[in-house]
Amino acid sequence: MTDIWTEALRGLQPRLGRETYDLWLRPLELVAADEARVRLRAPSQFMKEWFENHYLAAVLDEMRTRVEELPTIEIEVVVDAGTEAAPVQAAPAQAPPPASPSPAPAPAGLADRYRFDTFITGASNELAASAAAAVAEEPGQRFNPLLLYGGVGLGKTHLLHAVGHAIHENHPQLRVVYLSAERFMNEFISAVRYNQFDEFRQRYREDCDVLLIDDIQFIAGRDRTMDEFFHVFNALYEAGKQIMVTADRTPSDMQGMEERLTSRLNWGLVADVKAPDLETRVAILRQKAEQDRIAIPDDVCVHLATLVRSNVRELEGALVRVATFASLKGKPITEAFVREVLGETAEAERRNAPITVEAVQKAVAQYFSVRIADLKGQRRHKGIARPRMIAMYLSRELTGASFPEIGLRFGGKDHSTVINACRRMSSIQEDDPELRATIHQLRAQLIARP
Repeated sequence: MTDIWTEALRGLQPRLGRETYDLWLRPLELVAADEARVRLRAPSQFMKEWFENHYLAAVLDEMRTRVEELPTIEIEVVVDAGTEAAPVQAAPAQAPPPASPSPAPAPAGLADRYRFDTFITGASNELAASAAAAVAEEPGQRFNPLLLYGGVGLGKTHLLHAVGHAIHENHPQLRVVYLSAERFMNEFISAVRYNQFDEFRQRYREDCDVLLIDDIQFIAGRDRTMDEFFHVFNALYEAGKQIMVTADRTPSDMQGMEERLTSRLNWGLVADVKAPDLETRVAILRQKAEQDRIAIPDDVCVHLATLVRSNVRELEGALVRVATFASLKGKPITEAFVREVLGETAEAERRNAPITVEAVQKAVAQYFSVRIADLKGQRRHKGIARPRMIAMYLSRELTGASFPEIGLRFGGKDHSTVINACRRMSSIQEDDPELRATIHQLRAQLIARP
């Protein structure tokens, strides 16, 4: 039998894109393959589970086009798939067992409520969440450094704390240091003022296995702080220590950040965290309501999630505000009561909410009477291909998302596919007034968003 696994991956790679393929499929090693079974090795349990939950179905679909009966796929977890475990020899009777390393003290500054099991994952944060989980499982091995960027209140800090907690629990011997970039700068200034360079550098260069820094953009323009962080970064990176930071923008957009630091922050994985979609917002509200024992009907929960779109903090704050007023007035939480409490604030936010790729897909799908799944799929029929290219074009124009990100939202397509779609739509519009009118109408509809 030909290598069905390799053939399937070869056919799947253009659909997923190189970045996704390299992150989640390439690390899987083929052990053996025949008509009945394909045996694979994964470098970690996380990698195995992520593949099974997100890409196994796509691989099987690809295999289905090549064979009549699908083989069983078995995945074993081997930490180092290229090395067999050495035989264990018994120690001499008189030799005492080696002492276990003393666990590091619990990391200071980590909020107990920010853990992976309290983080709601959706399309807007899936890559960031999965990368953070991978870092927590294998610190210093993958995605180093890891930079998460996005607006205020979208969950970056939550994931940063969650990584700190998970590493401390799963790798207690590792020394985790968490702090804000502002505190890093203040400690450095204090070290300069009181001539405590040795203590400062000992803490961040030698007594640290995992460095977690929030809002790294804060040090941009602070020359001496940037210089010190540059040396801290180099010391930890060269020693194989994990570095994870958050920011409100990409490294290239941080005005005043030194080019050498920008380059290093781009060495690993840069993942964005966007405003949550409706389904994720509903899940967040339900979790918060359950946690705070707030009685809110499902339809009202959806209504509240529709009104408040900006970020998680505003969403949870709106729920608490509504619940507090309901308790004070002795009223049940209804849609009318939510509108009464939130009033113009929610309406203004609804009108000013940023346009998302998902919103563009929904508008285009409704306009052309096609399914969103078709826009994300591989069908090349003109009735699907043209709306797909229009959706990609408007996504690029109205959301500001990068070409790779748009490709990911459209079923994992390569960024070159998105670039080609945008170029074709720009070119064809000049000679096709009907297409130009269609795009104009969709653009106006998305901008107005009643």
